[in-house]
Amino acid sequence: MEKFQDIVSPNVRDCIAVTFITVGGVVVLTRVSGSILKWISAKNVERRWKHTPKDVVILHQIPPAVAAPNASPFALKLETYLRMAKIPYENDFVDGMGPKGKTPWITLNGQHISDSQLCIEFLAKKFERKIGNHSDEEMAISAMARIMMDEHFYWGLLMWRYVHSLPKGFGPEKVFSFPLPKFVVKMLLSLNIRRKVYIAAWIQGLARHSEDEIVQIISNDLQVLSKLLGNKKFMLGDEPCEDDCAIFGELAQALWCMPGSPYEKLLNGELQNLKEYCLRMKDVYWQDWESSKVLPQTWLMS
Repeated sequence: MEKFQDIVSPNVRDCIAVTFITVGGVVVLTRVSGSILKWISAKNVERRWKHTPKDVVILHQIPPAVAAPNASPFALKLETYLRMAKIPYENDFVDGMGPKGKTPWITLNGQHISDSQLCIEFLAKKFERKIGNHSDEEMAISAMARIMMDEHFYWGLLMWRYVHSLPKGFGPEKVFSFPLPKFVVKMLLSLNIRRKVYIAAWIQGLARHSEDEIVQIISNDLQVLSKLLGNKKFMLGDEPCEDDCAIFGELAQALWCMPGSPYEKLLNGELQNLKEYCLRMKDVYWQDWESSKVLPQTWLMS
């Protein structure tokens, strides 16, 4: 049997080799370039915020929502904490996505931290803040409630906002306050993010259920939280704790940023104590709620 190199002339073999290497190189280069561009972009963001006012937190987050200061429960959580702990901060709505590709994130004295919970733990230690006077057992209870909302309820929020709400006419274009035509916002958020959300929720497990099953599962979270809150002012009594920030951040989405959802109906219906809790947190820490929903000029001019 004749070998390939014996059949094909040297010139042809060279062309085939070059083509193969070129095509393979383009594929590899494309993939590597994507990673390099993301890395360069992240480094540029970090460099832009290398020098900031001393001991002033720069809170990087996406722009405000239509009905709330932010449609990200984690951004609302972190900003509420900064207000609760009375830590000086400034908002940045330009570089909302951080080096890890997450929002929110913070810069403090040239140091960058991502993930709202890690930010809170870092700030509590840095500024020596302790919210409330609660026992370890009480804090364990509030932590479990926070984890349930941040790591479980949140997926129901995503599924409603980007998947189930669209056929009902309550898509994300009614939630986000971007200075673009509604159909453009709908196209950018719904068509692009919807697929990513569904895939992520499928891997997480929630998207494997039917819509009715998901509503039942997530509604159970709210029922449990309602029973845990009871008639208390905050999750652990008359004094708030750090976890109130996260719980408020999630519940605020259901009450103000999930129009037409079954969860909005629950808070306006049988779970009135959760609605009253949200209004209480809003009155105490967000007296400028309405003005905080205005899209800043810095974002418009960027």
